[in-house]
Amino acid sequence: MSRQRISPARRRGAVAVLLAVVLLVAGCASLPRSGPVTASDPDLPAPQPVGFLARGPQPGASPEEIVEGFLAASAAGYSDDFVVARTFLTGAAADTWQPLAQVRVYDEEPELTRGDDGGVHLSVGAAASVDGAGRYTEASEDATIDADFTLARNAQGEWRIAGLDDGVLLSAANFSSIYTESALYFLTPDRQALVPETRWFPQENLATSLVSALLEGPSPWLEPGVATAVPVGTRMVVESVTVTDGVARVDLSADSLSADGRERALLYAQVQTTLGAVAEIQDVEITAAGAPFEVSQTAPDLSSYPYTSGATLAVSEGTLVDVSGGEATPRPGSDLLSGMDLHDPAVGYEGQTATTAVLDGNDRLISAPPNGDQPIMLAEGTNLVAPSVDRFGWVWTTPTQNEGSLLAVLANGDLVDVAASWLEGGQVRAVRVSRDGARMAVAWVENNGDLVLDLASVVRTPNGVPQHLGEPVRVGENLSDVTDLAWTEENTLAALGTSSLSPEPAVHLVHLGGPTEVIPAVEGVASLTAGRGERSLVLATAGGQLYERNGPAWRLVHSGATDPALPG
Repeated sequence: MSRQRISPARRRGAVAVLLAVVLLVAGCASLPRSGPVTASDPDLPAPQPVGFLARGPQPGASPEEIVEGFLAASAAGYSDDFVVARTFLTGAAADTWQPLAQVRVYDEEPELTRGDDGGVHLSVGAAASVDGAGRYTEASEDATIDADFTLARNAQGEWRIAGLDDGVLLSAANFSSIYTESALYFLTPDRQALVPETRWFPQENLATSLVSALLEGPSPWLEPGVATAVPVGTRMVVESVTVTDGVARVDLSADSLSADGRERALLYAQVQTTLGAVAEIQDVEITAAGAPFEVSQTAPDLSSYPYTSGATLAVSEGTLVDVSGGEATPRPGSDLLSGMDLHDPAVGYEGQTATTAVLDGNDRLISAPPNGDQPIMLAEGTNLVAPSVDRFGWVWTTPTQNEGSLLAVLANGDLVDVAASWLEGGQVRAVRVSRDGARMAVAWVENNGDLVLDLASVVRTPNGVPQHLGEPVRVGENLSDVTDLAWTEENTLAALGTSSLSPEPAVHLVHLGGPTEVIPAVEGVASLTAGRGERSLVLATAGGQLYERNGPAWRLVHSGATDPALPG
C-alpha cells in the first residue's frame, strides 16, 4: 500500500478560525502577569459543516406553509439525506425528486403566490446556480428564479407537493454554510503543470465528491486543452473516501493498474492535490481493488503557477523601464527602440532572458530582447490588443476587429493563426493566457454590443504549439465593460472595468467558477497587472502614476510610468 503526504505548502482553501480565550474566574484561575513570552501552534480541529434542524409538515398547513416548510427541510436535507424534505411530497413525487440535480441560490426573501388550484408559484432574485457536477454559474443582475409547485390533498386531507423541479433552492446564507469551493486538478498535455477547475460540493462527504468528480474528468469546455493520468474506466470500488486519523483512503478499480510508472505518479499528484482542499486530510493512500497501488517514480514539479517575482516592466517617456523599489531603470537595449511609439509591454517567465514584447503604435508587435539584441518585428495588424506571453514563450495578440482567430508568435518570428471561430465579427478588448498555458481569457464585445468575458481551453500540439481555442464558457456575468485583464491566482482573474456591482471603474476579482468581488480602484486608473495574489496587483493611471496594493488601500510607488507588466 502506497502513501504520500500532502505538503502544507500545497494545501488549498485556507480556513479562517476564530480563537476564543476563556477566562476562568471565581478563584479558579487568573491571567499571568509575568514570565517569558512563548509561541504557540495549536492543533485546531477542522471546521464542521453547519447543521440545520427541520420539522415535517404541520397539521392543517396551507399550501404556502407547505412550500415554506419544504424549503427549510431541503436546506437541512444534506444532513438527513432529505428524509424530512420528502415528507412534504406526495408518494410519487418523493420517489422521483432528485435533490442533488442542481442548486439554485437566491439572495432575498422569496415571494410565494397561491393559484386557484392550490398550486404555489415562487419568484425571487437569482444569485447563482450549481449543477449536479458542482459547476457554479454566477447569475446576471436581473436574473430571477421562478419555480412552480403543484399541490394536492392526501388521504387525510392535508396539502402535499405533487409536482416540482429537481434540485434544491437555497438562500445565499444557507448555500455558503452547506457548500464549499474546491478545485479538481488535471494536467497540461505535456504533463508539466496542474490545471485547476473549480467545483462546489456539500461539505458533508466532500472528499468522496472530489475524487468521484476527478475520475469523471474535466468539464467539456476544458477537456480539449488538458489531460489526466486517470485510465479510462477507473472508478471507486466503494463510492466513499474514508478519512481516519488524517489519512484518506481511496480504493480505485483495477482499471487504474493499467497506468505505467510515470502515469501512476501523476495520478497520485492529481488525487492528493485535489484532496488538499479537505482540512482534515494529511495523507493519501490509494489502493486498486484492495491491492497495493505501487508508485515507482516521482512526479515532476507540477506547479501550476510558474511565476517568478522581480521588477515591474513599464513605459516611461517612450522607454522601457524596470520599476523596483520606487526607482525606474531603463531596460538594456531600450535605446534600440528609440523613436517608436511604445505601449503595452508583456513579459514571459524565463527570468533574466524572459521573452519581452511591446506594441509600437497600434499596428506593430515588436520584440524587445532583454539582453540588448536588435528588436524584431513579430506581427502586424490593425489596432492590435495588448499582448500576453505564455510559459512556452508564445506572445498572443489579435486585431481588435476579430476575424475568428488569435495570433501567437515566438521571439524568433514563428507565427501561427490560432482558430477561435466564436470570436468572429466581435471586437476584442483584452486577452490573457493563464500561467499553466491551458486557458485563455478574452474580454470582447459581441455583434449585439454586449461586453462578455469568456474562458476557453488552449489546444496545443505535444510540443506546445497552439492550434485552436475550444468552445468558451462565460464568466463575470455582471461585467459591463473591461479594459484590461490579469491573472492573480490560478483560478482568479482581475478585470479592470465597470459592472452592475460598480458603475465606476474598479478591479473585479472574477473567481472562475465562483462569485465576483469588487475592489475600488484609484482615480484615473487606466491599466493593471498582477503577479501572485491580490496583493501583487499594480495599477497605473493615465497620468503615469503606479500604485501597489497596500492592505485595503493603494500605495503610490512611482510617478512617471504607464502600462505596468508582470510575467504573463
